[in-house]
Amino acid sequence: MSDLSERRPVNADYAVSLLEQLKFFYEQKLLTDVVLLVEGSEFPCHKMVLATCSSYFRAMFMSGLSESKQTHVSLRNVDPATLQIIITYAYTGNLAISDSTVEPLYETACFLQVEDVLLQCRDYLVKKINAENCVRMLSIGDLFSCSELKQSAKRMVEHKFPVVYRQEAFLQLSHELLIDILSSDNLNVEKEEAVREAAMLWLEYNMEARSQHLSSVLSQIRIDALSEVTQRAWFQGLPPNDKSVVVQGLYKSMPKFFKPRLGMTKEEMLIFMEAMSEVQGDGYVMSTSVPTAIVCYSPQAEKVYKLHNPPGDLQKVGTLVTPDNDVYIAGGQIPLKNSIANHGKGSRLQAVFRSVDSFFWFDAQQNSWVPKTPMLCARIKPSLVYCEGCIYAIGGDSVGGELNKRTVERYDCEKDEWTMMSPLPFAWNWSTSVVAHGCIYVMTHDLTYCYFPRADTWVEMAMRKTSRCFASAAAFGDLIFYIGGLHVVSNSGVRMPTSTIDGSSVTVEIYDVNKNEWRAAANIPAKRYSDPCVRAVVLLGSLCIFMRETHMNERAKYAIYQYDVELDRWFLRQPVSERVLWDLGKDFRCAVGKLYPSCLEESPWKPPTCLFSPDGADEFEVDGELVTFPHV
Repeated sequence: MSDLSERRPVNADYAVSLLEQLKFFYEQKLLTDVVLLVEGSEFPCHKMVLATCSSYFRAMFMSGLSESKQTHVSLRNVDPATLQIIITYAYTGNLAISDSTVEPLYETACFLQVEDVLLQCRDYLVKKINAENCVRMLSIGDLFSCSELKQSAKRMVEHKFPVVYRQEAFLQLSHELLIDILSSDNLNVEKEEAVREAAMLWLEYNMEARSQHLSSVLSQIRIDALSEVTQRAWFQGLPPNDKSVVVQGLYKSMPKFFKPRLGMTKEEMLIFMEAMSEVQGDGYVMSTSVPTAIVCYSPQAEKVYKLHNPPGDLQKVGTLVTPDNDVYIAGGQIPLKNSIANHGKGSRLQAVFRSVDSFFWFDAQQNSWVPKTPMLCARIKPSLVYCEGCIYAIGGDSVGGELNKRTVERYDCEKDEWTMMSPLPFAWNWSTSVVAHGCIYVMTHDLTYCYFPRADTWVEMAMRKTSRCFASAAAFGDLIFYIGGLHVVSNSGVRMPTSTIDGSSVTVEIYDVNKNEWRAAANIPAKRYSDPCVRAVVLLGSLCIFMRETHMNERAKYAIYQYDVELDRWFLRQPVSERVLWDLGKDFRCAVGKLYPSCLEESPWKPPTCLFSPDGADEFEVDGELVTFPHV
C-alpha cells in the first residue's frame, strides 16, 4: 500500500488547463466578484485570483472589514495600461516587460505588493543598467528600497563616474545619495579633480537651496589628493559665501594622508584568455581542451592576477576591451559530456561541446561576469570590436553552415540589444579585425575589407603582399599592423595554410589607412627559437607585441617588444621573468585593459629560482631543500 503522505509531482497539464479556464472566465467576465476602477476604466476580476498574487488585495479582501465586502474598488495613482499588465500576469503567469513599461510596472507592483512582478522587474532593471541610466536606476532603487538595484546602479555610477557626473540626473540627485557617492573609495577617477568638479556642479545647479549643504559636500573632497595648482586656485572656484571659513575648516579637518580612490590604483594589464593544455592519461589521451584560469599580467608590477572564470566553463570566447575600459566576452562553447573513441593505437576521450550565444560584461570591482542580452547567433571565437559607440560580433565558427559563418551583428550598449548587419563577403576565418578612423577592417589571406557603419556596407581594400591567416593585428594611429600567422599557398585553387613563420623572424606588414596601401615592415627577431606566438597590442601608449617563444623541448619564454615607427625597428621592451608567468600554451588570446589589483586575486604560485637542474633530474636542491619540479 502506497504511503498517502508521499509527495506527488504536480500535474502540469492540469495546471495549464486551470490557468486557461481562469483566463477564459476573466475575458468573458464570468463569475467575477469585484471591479477595479482606475481613471474611468473598469476591470472586472476575481477576488481569489487577485489575492493569490497580491499581498495588497489579500489584506483588503481577507481583513473582515467593510473593504472586504466591496464589489467596486477604486485605485489611485495607478496607470490603467500598467494595471492591465499585472492582471494579465495574475491570470496567465506571463509578464510583458519592456524598456517603456518596466519602471511604471515596478512602481505599481510595489504599491500592490505583487512580489513576483517586483522580482522580475528588478532583474530586468539590473540587467539594463548602463552609463546612460545608472543614476536614474540608483534613485529608483533608493526610492523603492530595493537594495539589489541600488547597489548594482551605484557600482555602475562609480565605474562610469567621469561620464555620469555631468548628466542632468546626477545634478538632480538627493543630498544623501550625492554624499554616498562622493565619499566612496570605489570611484573610478584617476585624479581627485573630477570629484571636486562633480561637487561644484551639484552645488551650483541650485545654489540658493543647496548652500546649506556646502560644508558636508565639500568635505568629501580629498584635498591632499588635489594637485598644488588646483589647491592654489581653490578659493576662486568656491561659491562667494563663507568660502574662506569653509576651506580653512576643510584643511584643518583633512588628514595628511588620504586613501586613494579605486581608479587611482588602476594598472594597465595584459589579459590572457584561452590558455589551453592537453592532458594525457593512462591508456587514453584527453583531447578536450582544458582551460586554465583567466590571468592578467601587470608589466609595471611584474605580477600575475587571476580573473574569475567565465560562467558555465565557457571556452573559445571572443574578447573585447572597449575604449572606456569595459571588458566583454561573447559566444564560445560549453562542455556537455565526454565520450570514448578508438583511434588505432589507443582510445581517445573525446569531449562533446555545444556552441552558445552568451554575452557577458566584467564587473571589475566584484571580479565577476554579469550576463547581458545574448547574441542572435551562437558563435565560437567570434571577433569582437567596438566602433562608433556599438559592439560588433563578426563571424566565428558558428553552427548553421557557410552563410551563418558570415553573419555580423551589432550590440547597442544603451538598449542592451543585438541587431543583424550586412554579412561578411566570404565565409573564411575573419578573426583578425580592428577599428581605425570609425571603420572596421577585417583581414585574412591576402584580403582586406572595410566596413562602413553608417552605410552598413563592406568594401574591398588593397591586397597584401603575402597571403597569411590566423595573424594578429592592432591599429595604432593611422596604421594597422598585421603580424605573424600562417602562410597560405594555393593548391588547385584551394588556399591551404603551410607551416608556421620562419623560425628566425616573424613577418610584419603595415596598412596605411589614409593611403589604402600595404607595405612590408621590419620583421620581429625570434632569435633561435621556433614556433613563435605573437599577439599585437597597444600597451602604455605604444604598439607592442607579446611573444611566446619555444625551442625543441625547452619551456616557453615570453617577452614584450615595442615598435619604433620612425626607425622601422623592433626592440625588446621588457622580458617576462619565468618566475612570474608560466606556460600559456599556443592558443591564448591577448587583450589590454586597466584593472584594479586590489579587486583581483594575485597568483600565488611561482617557479623556484633554479628552473632546471644541471643533470635534468626531476628533483633538485633549492635553499637546502629538495624540490620536485611541478608537472605542467
